[in-house]
Amino acid sequence: MFLRGESNVVSEPRLSWNQGVEVPAMKDTSNRYCVTLKYTSDRAQQTLQVKALIDDSDWSVGSNSFIVLPEQSGGTITIYPWFYNGQGTVERIFNIASPQLNNTRNLWVYLPPSYYENTLKVHSNVLVMHDGQNLFDPETAYGGVAWMCQDAIDQQVYAGNMEEVIVIGVDNTPDRMNELTYSYDASEGFGGKGDIYLNFVQQTVIPLIVKRYQDRIRIMRDKLGILGSSLGGLISCYAGWTRPAVYGRAGCMSSSFWWNNQDFNNTILRKEAPSHQVFYLDSGNTGPDNDDVVQTQTVRDHMSHIPNFLNRNALYYYLDDGGRHSEYYWGKRFHIPITKLYPVTAISSTNPFKQTKM
Repeated sequence: MFLRGESNVVSEPRLSWNQGVEVPAMKDTSNRYCVTLKYTSDRAQQTLQVKALIDDSDWSVGSNSFIVLPEQSGGTITIYPWFYNGQGTVERIFNIASPQLNNTRNLWVYLPPSYYENTLKVHSNVLVMHDGQNLFDPETAYGGVAWMCQDAIDQQVYAGNMEEVIVIGVDNTPDRMNELTYSYDASEGFGGKGDIYLNFVQQTVIPLIVKRYQDRIRIMRDKLGILGSSLGGLISCYAGWTRPAVYGRAGCMSSSFWWNNQDFNNTILRKEAPSHQVFYLDSGNTGPDNDDVVQTQTVRDHMSHIPNFLNRNALYYYLDDGGRHSEYYWGKRFHIPITKLYPVTAISSTNPFKQTKM
């Protein structure tokens, strides 16, 4: 194993992009490699950028690893490269019972490219998505048009535009309109099981996935996201705003903010604002009701002016000019929210830096 890279401080051995530093295997049988890098003392908040290679010729897949060097010496940083797989894997889990909703449904799980190659890696980027039938397979998708989320994520990971993420796709049921709405809408005559549905996701679906994949998935609030479109966008924004201890990221595509006389804007956003959330909102602007572009922009503007919404710099909005309320357009622009919610971030720790493990 070899390591190439660069930093704006001097190291020994000196890293470069032209020739790798050999990283010897550790003497145990853990299939790990370790190198010690010694840096000059003046390195506070400096950034190290590295990438692993096999035989100093085969580059690892995905983005470079960015490491913020702490002020003091000593410590360990671990990275998890993979080399030969550019595509993730989509798996299905059938007939999952919901004690909360008294029904059953299937689940989809997208596992990123490194999952079966680098089995030492524990994944903490996890995204829950609604309407699972529409996400990965045209044969199960509404109207035969799937988002093809796996293709978008694979392409963005390979290009180094985002970190790997595990996606849990939750199928809808005939009771979708009730499950994906958190309140009763008198004008529609139904709605209001949204909190029960979110309890199902939190109490049944996520623990089941963690157990099934043998603790290769670690749920961390800051990296757990929820995303959907239409009513799925509404329930995702609702979950992100009202369950900040559970979800750190919410993607709300063409959200049905019209629901219950725009209750999300008029009531939910008046509840206590979460402090460290990432929100992504979007819509098209053509077709029936212009894809609710006005209601979406109203919610965006309201969020951005809430005084105690501390993370307004992580409020993203995208207008799909010409976009309509359909699976085709959601799939076509899915690469935008996924890269906003899971961008490449620097590895930083209060623990001092001494070694890079692979």
